[in-house]
Parts: sequence; structure tokens; C-alpha cells
Amino acid sequence: MITTINLLIVGVALFSYFAFTSPEPCPRKYRVTQEQGGVLANLSDIHRYCELDYGGKFVLKEVDK
Repeated sequence: MITTINLLIVGVALFSYFAFTSPEPCPRKYRVTQEQGGVLANLSDIHRYCELDYGGKFVLKEVDK
């Protein structure tokens, strides 16, 4: 039988996993052109700094170390 405390523990664990492992969103300076204060020469250059996630939002690319 599943007790209330077990459901609470599972809920907190799932929330913590998704809250702390979500990718960092793409900052505004990587999404706008130089005329608007960003670093992009063309709007199509966004793929140099950010990539689309499965939710259809741009997230900052991982830096290879």
C-alpha cells in the first residue's frame, strides 16, 4: 500500500530532478542582432550559440571542455 509520505517523497524527487537538470535558456544577447544590442550579424547565426530543445525553445549550447 502506498502511503502519503511515499507519494510526497516521489513528488519532491521528481520535481527536484526536473528543476535542477533543465537546460539554461538562451540569453537575449545571443537571440538579437547587433543593431538591437546583441552579438548576431544575421538572425540565422543563432545556431552558433543556441540550439532548439524538444519544447521548441532555444537553450544555450554546451561548451566543449
